[in-house]
Amino acid sequence: MLKKVFLIGGMSESGKSTVGKYLDSKGVKRLKIVTFLKRVMEAEGAFGDFVKWNEETEKQRPDWLARRFVEEFERYCEEQRICFCCLESLYRPNFAQSIRSAMPTKVAVVFVDIPQNLRVERQMIRENLPSIEAAREYIIPRDQRKEEWGTHLVKDIADEIINNSGTVQDLYRKLDDMIKRHNISSVVS
Repeated sequence: MLKKVFLIGGMSESGKSTVGKYLDSKGVKRLKIVTFLKRVMEAEGAFGDFVKWNEETEKQRPDWLARRFVEEFERYCEEQRICFCCLESLYRPNFAQSIRSAMPTKVAVVFVDIPQNLRVERQMIRENLPSIEAAREYIIPRDQRKEEWGTHLVKDIADEIINNSGTVQDLYRKLDDMIKRHNISSVVS
């Protein structure tokens, strides 16, 4: 049933959610990676802090985690009869590679790319922050955490790099082109 999965990655405030929402509006179901990781945690009977569990499991048993993630994800898609979907938010390139290996003909890794200075400016405007410095104080620590995870390296393995430096209309045009390249435009138009 499942035909195409877009794994959406990018740094803090790059536009991953905007991409996911737009794809959802085009019939590509928007889902969150964390939802299925939490299902794996629950199925294992693990308790406590999810972030800690996820980080430890990713380090100790990355292949197992990816395999269990794919099982939970595919089961859900089958139950919901989902053919096309996108998964936010991809932060680790190794995790992406494992998922791609498990579903080689179905996965496309998408990296939403935008320079940090523009992300900071947009954050200031969106959150009505008093200064660029206030926006930097919000974004920089989040970027540092994502860099520890290797999020910036997702770009190196991406099938699609979407530059989100322009207008939202520019972004939507790029996403429409991506949908067409992956031969799903006739299903979601």
